[in-house]
Amino acid sequence: MLNIITGLSIVAHLALIGLLLFCCFRTKSKGVIFITLLLLTSGIFGSIFQHFYRPYIDQWQAGEISNWLTQSMTMGEFILAVAYIKSFLYRSLFVLGVFLIYREWRQGKFRLSQPERREELAV
Repeated sequence: MLNIITGLSIVAHLALIGLLLFCCFRTKSKGVIFITLLLLTSGIFGSIFQHFYRPYIDQWQAGEISNWLTQSMTMGEFILAVAYIKSFLYRSLFVLGVFLIYREWRQGKFRLSQPERREELAV
């Protein structure tokens, strides 16, 4: 059951990225491009955080570090704090993308073009 849900989630994620890529080419909106790049690089974003705090966690588990942080919070609390910070930064970047889209919308970039009227030739 979990594999089905995971598969559906991945398919929905890829469909959303495909739709956003189509919108990028269609509108050439900086906000849509920014949000699409965030979705495409979400794994890279997570690995950057893991690269910085994983060595610290390994030293903490081995008992090699004893400082104010290790004495004031548990390792679980530290991991949750890092997850909250990562989530906050990631969502802040999404809000920036939405702001860029809103600003472009206010400037009239997303107006639908009116079809040209053809005058029928009288025969």
